[in-house]
Amino acid sequence: SFGSGVLISDDGYIITAFHVLSGNLSTVKIAGKSYLANLIGFDEFADLAVLKINDKNLKHIEFSNGDDLQIGQTVYAIGNPYNLGTSVSRGILSATGRNFGNPYLDIIQTDAAINKGNSGGALINSDGELIGLSTLIASASGGSDGVGFALPSDKVLSITNEIIKYGKVNRAWLGDFRFRSGFFTPTNSSTRIPVLYAVELNSNSNFTDGLKDGDIIISIKGAEARWNILLASVNSIIPGEVLDLRVIRSDKELDLKLITKERPNTPQAL
Repeated sequence: SFGSGVLISDDGYIITAFHVLSGNLSTVKIAGKSYLANLIGFDEFADLAVLKINDKNLKHIEFSNGDDLQIGQTVYAIGNPYNLGTSVSRGILSATGRNFGNPYLDIIQTDAAINKGNSGGALINSDGELIGLSTLIASASGGSDGVGFALPSDKVLSITNEIIKYGKVNRAWLGDFRFRSGFFTPTNSSTRIPVLYAVELNSNSNFTDGLKDGDIIISIKGAEARWNILLASVNSIIPGEVLDLRVIRSDKELDLKLITKERPNTPQAL
């Protein structure tokens, strides 16, 4: 397989998309020189991996402040499309906060050409700072249709730092569930509210006081029960911390204080 990567430190740390890797060792090329890179760790949930090469005093990219993103600003995608070698394409930042399901959540959109092989490459601003890591395209043809996506740099930096420190990302987990968005009209009310229907995929013996199959989540920490709110709430805590949910179970409303566990490193788990 082939893809792209971004050198983020002068001592040889490289970030890339997890899905382009084929093992614990990868060959990378920087300024025409080939290196053998070791896999430090990965977060399959974010489609991000960290590699390390043995070299020093390398010129590396700087991270942009994620708060500075402006719709319509000029951006550049750098990568290795179709394994042709380093290529640059120009476009604009089309949108932020796009969601395509795990692991592609809260990502940024660009019309800069992103093709097969660009995954793991840099999306930069006019100052040459990293604003995103190219990870996905929406295309009927399989090539660039002007709808490409990147993981935002602030998320990339946070995840990368944790991988370098621990070799993985410690994420909270509610059990092996899928959540389906919908609307529900509570008893004694004529107002439909957004809810999340919990569908259990496998038995959750470690969550005796947790969610049950068929539970209807009606609020998350007092906020509306929407997918993006649940995701943000879970990602804002560490394993062992409590998440407050209000659910309907067997036609009764219950307040749950869920003690989260450590999430398995798979993109399906929430």
